[in-house]
Amino acid sequence: MNAVKPHTGPAPLGIAIAGATGRMGQMLIEAVRASDDLRLTGALDRPDSPALGQDAGYPGPLAGVCVTADLRQGLNGRVNGLVSIGAC
Repeated sequence: MNAVKPHTGPAPLGIAIAGATGRMGQMLIEAVRASDDLRLTGALDRPDSPALGQDAGYPGPLAGVCVTADLRQGLNGRVNGLVSIGAC
């Protein structure tokens, strides 16, 4: 019988996603959440986004991170990397 081994590597990297409520942002959130070595720590969107204040995982499984337009709040000191998705 093979037992599942707990993750014993370095602590997961904290990742914030800018453009979190768009199609690509939601795909990135899913990818970060599926990774063993990444952790979603921030979700940013435009100030006029209707998703502000909602959980970044909505309508899927909750992520425990609220969508914000405030850069300082979105980065919150626990972020090792920011992935920005948006139109040029």
